[in-house]
Amino acid sequence: MSADPLPPAETSRVRELDLVNKVAVISGASRGIGRAIAFNLASRGCSILGTCTSDTGARSISSILDNEVTSRVFEAASRVRPASLRVKGLIADIFSHTCARTIADELSKSFNGRVDIFVNCASDPTPGIIGEMGTDEIQRSLLGNVQTPVMIVEEFVRRHYFMPNSRIIYISSIRSRQPWSNQLMYAAGKSAGESLCRTWAQAFGGRDERYSFMEGTTANAVTVGLTETDAVVNCGPQAVRQFQDEFFPSQSIPRFGQPDDVADVVGLLCSSDARWITGSVVSASGGGIKIG
Repeated sequence: MSADPLPPAETSRVRELDLVNKVAVISGASRGIGRAIAFNLASRGCSILGTCTSDTGARSISSILDNEVTSRVFEAASRVRPASLRVKGLIADIFSHTCARTIADELSKSFNGRVDIFVNCASDPTPGIIGEMGTDEIQRSLLGNVQTPVMIVEEFVRRHYFMPNSRIIYISSIRSRQPWSNQLMYAAGKSAGESLCRTWAQAFGGRDERYSFMEGTTANAVTVGLTETDAVVNCGPQAVRQFQDEFFPSQSIPRFGQPDDVADVVGLLCSSDARWITGSVVSASGGGIKIG
């Protein structure tokens, strides 16, 4: 088994251009689920500011527009690419205390200080093995999975970058509900992210006058199950088999998820059709976690 960082060909179908003139910030957009989400939104006309941790990652994100979206979506369907559509990669490490400011400054410089969609996909995958953790590991996990997402939203709100009817989506994990003693901090961080979305939903929907500039904004978490990404595959064949043995029996659809399976769920939540879904946790796990 190997992970393909690109969405499979069938996701290159012609989509409605329902996100033209909108801007999405996607953290961790250079590969896996984040990259698939960037492809999904860009194919619908949405401009993308994707974050990563290296020059190679930034170039990879920027190539989504010319190498994938244009050739596989617009040219293949003989459609004109929207003039406003741009995709840019930005080095912004979630473990840096300046991450949020770096992203916001780039939005001001390159995207007219506008955000319509924020997808928090980057995270700290460090497990957190009970009895083996030190303070540095715990603090790093909280920084990557909780503090930085909070600070990004804080920066966008302070600068009034969020538009009315914006979308905030936190990529969570099946571990928030299916615990494992070798992933204490990862599970705790993802659970915290789901809680953040409930509070953001309450604040930004239009009830609170302080945030009237972004009324109608929704905030939801997407809890992801076993997905074929580099992070999973790089654990090695033995670990992959253990994951299969653990997750497949509880899944209604017993197979590995693909990045585009998750991206399509996120894409739905980014659409106007999802305007009435907020403060929720949506399961994108093939039925591995059943919420309701």
